[in-house]
Amino acid sequence: MRRRLLPPLAAFLAMCFPGLGHLFLRRFGRAIVWHATIVGGAIGLYTLYDVEPLDFTASIAEVAAAVPTDVLLPIALLVTLSAIDALLVGRAEVAEAARADATAEAIRRRAAGEEDGGAPVEALVSGDDDADGATQVECPACGRETDVEIDFCHWCTEPLPWADEE
Repeated sequence: MRRRLLPPLAAFLAMCFPGLGHLFLRRFGRAIVWHATIVGGAIGLYTLYDVEPLDFTASIAEVAAAVPTDVLLPIALLVTLSAIDALLVGRAEVAEAARADATAEAIRRRAAGEEDGGAPVEALVSGDDDADGATQVECPACGRETDVEIDFCHWCTEPLPWADEE
């Protein structure tokens, strides 16, 4: 449950401050690049459009109204793209962690089967024999059923955890 909250939180932090969402995900290089891009773009646009200095003691509405649309829209677009990138990177990290957990669980089940008298791989299967008579096992990476006789999942091409043992 906690892992599922990481991507939206990273996106929110990226919207609040450029690069903060990526720092939260410990992607330091991306954080620096996004921060430099957004801040550098803002400085460049302010210089290019010769915007008058802003009075930051004024209310937020007055400061926002003082920024020209030609400057505000590209900066808002960059901030939005940064937040989307933080969301996608966070989702990829959550998926990778889930895949690693599934692989570790499959390895644990495999080790437990071997401790119980060296049970064959068929002891780990979740399904029955298919029409060809081949035993099916669930791939820890993608969750689809694959043939236990081959050393990789034919759906996602990830090696099965017991492939390197034999």
